[in-house]
Amino acid sequence: MADKIRVGIVGAGGVSQLFHIPLIKKNPDVELVAIADTEFAKAATIADRFKIPLFYRDAEKLFSNPDIDAVHINTPTNSHLALTLAALSAGKHVLVEKPMARKAEEARRMVEAAKKSGKHLMVGMNLRFRPDVMILYEFLQAQEIGHIRTVRASWLKKKEVWSRSPWLHEARISGGGVMMDLGLQILDSVWWTLGRPKIKRVVSNLSKDRLNLRVEDTGTAYYILHGGTAILLNTTWAYMSDESASLTVFSGSKGIAELNPLKITKEISGNLVNVTPAGQQLKPTSLYNKSFEYELDHFYNLIRGKAKPVSPGEDSAHILEVIEATYRSASENREVVIGADD
Repeated sequence: MADKIRVGIVGAGGVSQLFHIPLIKKNPDVELVAIADTEFAKAATIADRFKIPLFYRDAEKLFSNPDIDAVHINTPTNSHLALTLAALSAGKHVLVEKPMARKAEEARRMVEAAKKSGKHLMVGMNLRFRPDVMILYEFLQAQEIGHIRTVRASWLKKKEVWSRSPWLHEARISGGGVMMDLGLQILDSVWWTLGRPKIKRVVSNLSKDRLNLRVEDTGTAYYILHGGTAILLNTTWAYMSDESASLTVFSGSKGIAELNPLKITKEISGNLVNVTPAGQQLKPTSLYNKSFEYELDHFYNLIRGKAKPVSPGEDSAHILEVIEATYRSASENREVVIGADD
């Protein structure tokens, strides 16, 4: 490998323009060599705007470029499987955006292909890389607030005229609605922060009567984890408020921890004490932007052998299995057991 990691991007949409491209361009150890998009004019325009040397319509041409070490796959979810398999087969390291795939079976095929290729496959679960989430992870792994009994997690986007990527409400492309979009991310973040315990059972309810889309716009799910921890998850694209909201509360046997903003309260000598690490609290937008920066830096450190995987494909394949069980619970109106119920 050259002194710089040489990168290609597949997909010239918003996540590439807002996060991936600017972050790569500011990293002195990484060189953005090429971009590909099925809309050739868009690829050409973005290449010109960001001074990217090469641009293609066909991702296979990008993958066949021997000067590229790694690729970022930032395309609609239904294309992730084929593009990831092709990139790995071409000997490239892969960072694929979330959701990793539409189904757990697709994700498992991607994981197996990465093992055979000997290349890194990382999933862009950027919430794991938020500074406040990483701090909270360390606190919980040290059991600073004891055994976590319950977690209440919500991500509620205010109701508005639908203006996001239309493919998000086409299940054959996205894999589902708000539960695949927001629910999967918040569940993954909570599960990782807890130390990735086994998720045993789920009961859920999904509805699609607020935005008149073909997929669910609102979802609530209740998960039971190994060790007795319970997660209550609520997410919507149609929050009846003038502002969106997001809040996660971890209730432990010795205290509580909250996100948005980060606050950790611990019982010490019979008194409740705020033990939140000192320092400036970043705004949610800044935390979100930082998460992408840390995510990309981690990917490049993985390639250089300077880090251990924080967001491997195996994790995302498991979360997709849980999300599938969540959809099944809602459609069959019953509790669903995930794996052996021991």
